[in-house]
Amino acid sequence: MVSWDKAKGNTGSNSSARKEIERINIGIGDTRLRLIGEVLPRYVYWVVTTEGKKMPVDCLRFDRQKESFNDSIKDPMKEISEDIYAEKPQFAYICNVIDRTDGKIKILDLRSTIYKQVVDYATNPDYGNPADDDSGYDITIKKEKTGPLPQNVKYSVIPARSNSAVTEAEKKLELFELDKIYKRQTYEEQKEWLLKNTSYFMGEASDEFKPEKPEDLD
Repeated sequence: MVSWDKAKGNTGSNSSARKEIERINIGIGDTRLRLIGEVLPRYVYWVVTTEGKKMPVDCLRFDRQKESFNDSIKDPMKEISEDIYAEKPQFAYICNVIDRTDGKIKILDLRSTIYKQVVDYATNPDYGNPADDDSGYDITIKKEKTGPLPQNVKYSVIPARSNSAVTEAEKKLELFELDKIYKRQTYEEQKEWLLKNTSYFMGEASDEFKPEKPEDLD
């Protein structure tokens, strides 16, 4: 996990295991929220299972804490022809937020464009870390349509005009344990899953099992 103002582009968690995962939906228009805790950086491949489901699979060579790659680490996806599973992997960022519409803790799946804008504010001394309990601030994510296709959207991050401390009640809210929800597999575990759930190790995959381009996955 990485602090927002240290992210490349340690708030404690009082969370315990949770049964139901809630995600905040970023719809067209404005979504106001408060970032809570740290951000979990990931680098994922989008794969298609033999059941036709699109699934994210972690790149094992990506160090989440350092936000860097180590090519000496074994990665089963590197044993597969790149034209089978996708054009290339994507960055994926996960964090806890307070949804200002209902005051609940939810998981936010950040697109790269949103993440970069938040990091720009977090590393700017005029704004600082938006997730800081005392000096943080709400952000509004504006989603606008720019064309007829699902991927034709633009995301803008707008910080609140003033800082606001997290309340004592909000500090007691149970956070999602992101490291457990998005637990990294070992090389053996990931390859076994791919062997059981995809056709990638059976030679050239047919068009049926080739995923859409990452930008088409909304």
